[in-house]
Amino acid sequence: MPSTGDPSRAEQPVARAPHALDAAGVELLLAADRLEGLRSAEAAERLARVGPNRLRPPRRPAYTRIALRQLADPLVLLLFGATLVSVGVGEAAEGAAIGAVIVLNAVIGFVQEAAAERAVVALAASYVVPASVVRDGLEVGIAGEDVVPGDLLVLRAGSRVAADARVVSASGLEADESALTGESLPVVKTPAPVDEHASLAERPSMVYAGTGVTRGGGRALVWATGRETELGGIEQLGESAKAPKTPLERRLTLLARQMVLVGILLTVALTGAMLARGSSLHTAFLVGVAVAVAAVPEGLAASITGALALGSRALSRRGAILRRLDSIETLGQTTVICTDKTGTLTEGRVRVAGVRPAEGVDEILVLTGALLASTPAVDGTSDPELVGDAIDAAVLLSALERGLSLTEVTAGLRLVYDIPFVAERGRVTVVWDDGGMWTVYVKGAPEVLAGRATDFPGELAEVVETWADEGLRVLAVGAGRLGRDVSLSEDVDTGLSILGVIALHDPLRASALGAVEAAVSAGIEVRMVTGDHPRTARTIARALGLPESAVSARATPEDKLRLVEELQSRGEVVAVTGDGINDAPALRRADVGIAMGRTGTEAAREAAAVVLTDDEFATIVSAIAGGRRIGDNIKKVVAFLLSANLGEVLLFAVAVTAGLGVPMAVIQVLLVNLVTDGLPALALARDPASADTMTRPPRRERVLFDRRAWVGLAFVGALVGAAALVAFLLGRTTDSAHAQTMAFATVALAELIFVFSCRSWRLPPWRLPANWWLVGTVVTSTAFVLAAVYVHPLHEPFKTVSLTGGELVLVLALAALPAAGTEAVKAFGHALIGARSPAVRED
Repeated sequence: MPSTGDPSRAEQPVARAPHALDAAGVELLLAADRLEGLRSAEAAERLARVGPNRLRPPRRPAYTRIALRQLADPLVLLLFGATLVSVGVGEAAEGAAIGAVIVLNAVIGFVQEAAAERAVVALAASYVVPASVVRDGLEVGIAGEDVVPGDLLVLRAGSRVAADARVVSASGLEADESALTGESLPVVKTPAPVDEHASLAERPSMVYAGTGVTRGGGRALVWATGRETELGGIEQLGESAKAPKTPLERRLTLLARQMVLVGILLTVALTGAMLARGSSLHTAFLVGVAVAVAAVPEGLAASITGALALGSRALSRRGAILRRLDSIETLGQTTVICTDKTGTLTEGRVRVAGVRPAEGVDEILVLTGALLASTPAVDGTSDPELVGDAIDAAVLLSALERGLSLTEVTAGLRLVYDIPFVAERGRVTVVWDDGGMWTVYVKGAPEVLAGRATDFPGELAEVVETWADEGLRVLAVGAGRLGRDVSLSEDVDTGLSILGVIALHDPLRASALGAVEAAVSAGIEVRMVTGDHPRTARTIARALGLPESAVSARATPEDKLRLVEELQSRGEVVAVTGDGINDAPALRRADVGIAMGRTGTEAAREAAAVVLTDDEFATIVSAIAGGRRIGDNIKKVVAFLLSANLGEVLLFAVAVTAGLGVPMAVIQVLLVNLVTDGLPALALARDPASADTMTRPPRRERVLFDRRAWVGLAFVGALVGAAALVAFLLGRTTDSAHAQTMAFATVALAELIFVFSCRSWRLPPWRLPANWWLVGTVVTSTAFVLAAVYVHPLHEPFKTVSLTGGELVLVLALAALPAAGTEAVKAFGHALIGARSPAVRED
């Protein structure tokens, strides 16, 4: 991570790390002025030399890249080849049909991914923030882009830090660095230098670009801007982290290669067989094209894209936006989740975890004292959401939950004197006039108040130690009575009585525990990777039931990225969750990066494949369940489509080698692959989830189908091919047109009956819940087949003839054989495609 700049430029010198230098040393190295700031002319010169203070221009949806990605799919490239071959041999109609499939597939994918990109952009906020700086001795407001090294930043509560800067003065200054370091509680800032080797989360003398000031004020000299900042370094680390191919991509690429190889071998073999029998080269080549078309499931690309799009839309309704369609299937393959803590498992807000009063004091009095020892009386508001200081807001919320109103607390009191929190004092001191005596209320670090109290009860000291070991931040609250003639000074808070102690924490999200348990029961390893303190991380892990070995605390962006790469090298499919700038590199490198959309940073959203609109960890588990359902359904879709193609290939292989002629016209093969198979395949993608979706471990197969599955597919394909061959032979007793029509109708109707058996490889269709989408598409596809056979104007384009009633009965009987054979295998207790294939939920 860059901490120093270019040695050739005075404004970003190479030296010891700025957090280790004193303010005077930083001022000298930057050629700056910590009182008067830069001169305007000097600032303009530096801006021209260094460039704007920004990471990169605001992003817009890359529509061209999205469109090209749709066409780069291996199955689409395979269809391109089939189109060119069809057109090249004069089969323009076939080429146009395949081209229409390519366009449909591209449009579905483009529309879905472009919509996701627009949704992410709508969530994103610009990195550029306004800044207050001192120029020519005067404070001025400028655009964050115009901040240069050496500028004197003016920091106030509620502002965002525009650049990395060295604190030179501070008054109760605290910053929220959770987006950068994962530290859940605000960090106190001070001008005092720290050790040069201190980690990013342990540098109170620095403020960083992209973080926010939560309390107090101060000034800081800008050390680095733009891509030289810690934020810029993380962005560069993220750019170098390339996302791997998804499991679905790898499996479909392998499947496409296998189909290409099979198609080429069959085409060459059958073309050669026809030439050997004396057929003309043109006739032999046309048969080869028919076989090639039969070997390629033209509807597969569109069916898979449609299945992913349907799943994506379903997840978006649950709060998960998928920026790439295939991310949903990868979610289902997830074996490890590396999750951030702050804002992901926890709420990302400070809350009171416990109140322990001293003997003779109750909790209400402790909270009353804490409220009165605020800045002042929590800025006069009764709404915790409007209180600028996170600790004061937490105390106010806890008081309100106990029925203690701010009006009641301050009734009859008049503010006399207050000293806000500064790191050197370690406490807040406020004096109130109650009409008789003055009362001083103090809250701060227990060790500080112990030195200013008459006594610090031993039982409270033990509680403080226990809470600290649990990773909680502890405040002590004290009070004392003063005479009206006392001198008001910083030492007014001596001789205090300790009222009690308050524990603060960043609480778990309500749904986090159940979500983690659901993930673990689904065979997914959950690891917490956070920049927070180890004790805090271990406490959260214990509350979630995670072992200490699953916790990585004080993790830097490099540590998180390295962990992801190590897990991937072991063959794990890694999902990474995060919301901070520090999460971006790991989000990009993960198999699935999951960013928080509501509280997450723009850098995290840009790097992720999935964006959660509700920031709920439970939504991640829901998305994984959806991914598993889609993954299972894609496997069903591919098996269904391949069974038809295997049957067609076997039909052609036997008929041609036996010299029986061409069993189906090319246009008939396309009609089966695109219409009578394609529509039911889309409906099959809507099948409900398996009963064991989230109780079984994730699949780890490197291929879509193992050897056992291919045997099952070959069995079904053989039944389809045999049934069609018998129909073809029966039709040859009349003429070749009848033969091809009967073969076509048998293959088409066989698939439309068999699709119901595809819904489960272990249970019969009548034991499954209804899929009315599937019923509707089967009816529609059947109507297409009957129209192609019996509507006379369609005979010429589809090379069909009308069948007699007896011929249709024979076709129907033969078409039922593949489904009957499949159900017979199931009845004997054997899973046809994969013994571990999930069964759909039984009603």
